[in-house]
Amino acid sequence: MSTALEWWPDYGHGPLVGDQGVPIAPGSLGLDPDLVMRLDDWGSAYSEDKLPMEGNGEPTWIAEGIDLLAEVRAALTGRFQVVVTEPWWGEEPTE
Repeated sequence: MSTALEWWPDYGHGPLVGDQGVPIAPGSLGLDPDLVMRLDDWGSAYSEDKLPMEGNGEPTWIAEGIDLLAEVRAALTGRFQVVVTEPWWGEEPTE
């Protein structure tokens, strides 16, 4: 059984969050260094207006996040389940 990680780019320096809301450094998971760099660049661009909590958000930033989410899930298959808790990642949130 794999451990669940949450996809929360707006929670600290995400986008991966473990038990009790503790951010997980993508590099500590054995992800490809290029993917880690892209996650860091994408996360560094975060600001509250990127997400459609109030307003439209930034569709380009969200689309990049959806693509990165898919890459992270593929890289962590069998070790971690990456779940979403917000609807803008292109699927129903996992509660």
